[in-house]
Formats: sequence, structure tokens, C-alpha cells
Amino acid sequence: MSWEGGDRERGWTRREWVRFGMAVGTIGTIGSLGALSGRQLIPPPIEFTGEIRETLYYTRFPTAQWWNDKAGQPMKLRDFELWRGATGVWRGLFQNDQYVPGTGFPVLVIRVARDLDNLSAPADVELPEGFDLWYDEEPAPENDDEGVRLLVVFDRCVHLCCYPGWHVIAVSDFSYVSATPTKEVHDEDPIYCICHGSQYEPMHLVKDVNPKNGAVYVGTKYVHGPATRGLPVVPVKVEGGNIVGGMPDPRWYAYCG
Repeated sequence: MSWEGGDRERGWTRREWVRFGMAVGTIGTIGSLGALSGRQLIPPPIEFTGEIRETLYYTRFPTAQWWNDKAGQPMKLRDFELWRGATGVWRGLFQNDQYVPGTGFPVLVIRVARDLDNLSAPADVELPEGFDLWYDEEPAPENDDEGVRLLVVFDRCVHLCCYPGWHVIAVSDFSYVSATPTKEVHDEDPIYCICHGSQYEPMHLVKDVNPKNGAVYVGTKYVHGPATRGLPVVPVKVEGGNIVGGMPDPRWYAYCG
């Protein structure tokens, strides 16, 4: 199946995806451009009131996806079946209980297999209290399910800051530079930036260095270029069923613009 035919079945051609990715990579979003502080950046013209929420909220995707009807609602653990993923916003500004468009960090939430033989992550990482590199839930003793392993990543490709996706289009290149258990063991496509083809393995978390500022961060390991380093994760926990992000060193995410 050709790129054009295969992509059109999912709503857009690859050419349209590239144009979209290049546009959002150039425009950017509030909080992912320039230098970041511990607080989220907010447009300056007038005094803003409201609150910045650490809870993740669904955002609408430009093609038909299972979560589009949930846009503006909190992202909940129970929504994520095995290998499900969705786009959201973290640390968005809310006024009168309404999200202010253009604020916050774009994120991608993915539930991967709790396959302890193929999962890996560094242990010596300083994180906000109560948060972990991924949310882990062991299976209940009375059933045979495999439990939950939920991952949140910053949804800006480290190559040119386009928006990577999760199973929104078929991956065309499997020439991985290192082990990729998502595909090789579970036959699921890894995180894939459709614009230029960078791929990231969500079951392997590694330490990397942000070349913009020298910050050591943790990310999903890159397994196919043109990216040359990992896609940063967002530390995560679950409160009342809602998925919540925690800020580590904000320099982890300061590489666009």
C-alpha cells in the first residue's frame, strides 16, 4: 500500500501531515518556546487570573480519534485500554473553569504492556514527591490481567518540534537502531513523528542531555532518526482516577523555538 493510499484511509495524506507538523513546529505553543521557569508562561497583554492545573486534559486531534469527544475533560486512567494513547495538555491555564487555548504543555499519554522483562528505566532520577517516570499498577490478585503501565511524554519531537503521534497513522520504516520491544515483542508501532520519521520506544526510558541547556533528562529512547536523542517524559501520578503531571527540571522541555 502506498503512503498516499494508506494515509488517506486514516483521513490525511502524508503530505498533509508534513505540512501540519511543520506549521505547528514553527508556531509552537505557550510554555514550549524559549526559556521556561517553574511557572508556565502566559500571554502578557493583560493581567490574567485563573489557575494552572497539573491534571491532564484531553485535546482534540485533527483527524477522527477515539478521544476527540472527550476534549476539555480530565484524562482518566480508566479510559486507557492496553496500547491506547491520546493527546492532552498539562499545566494549562483555566479561567472560570474553562481552558485557555494556547497555554500549557502538549502531551501524549500511552498505556503500554506491563512487560517487566522488556521495560527499562533509570532509577537514580530526582522527581517531584509522589510522582514516578510512569504510573504502575500491579494486577489484582483475583484476576489474570497484566496490570497497568502508563506513560506521559512531552508531545514535541526533539528533531524539529513537530507533534509525534501514537497509532494515528501506520509506521512505514522498521529499521531501528536499537531494541524496540513495542514492535519486536508486541507488534505495536512505537511513538512516531509522521513529519520526518523519528521514532521513540515507550518501553525503554533512558537518560539523555538537552543540547539547548545541558540538562540531563529522562526520555523514551529514540530508535529511528533523524532524532538523535530521547523524547522527554512527564513524571506522572493518578489522583481520584485523574492523570496528573509533575514538573521535574523545567529545562527538560525547553528546546523548541
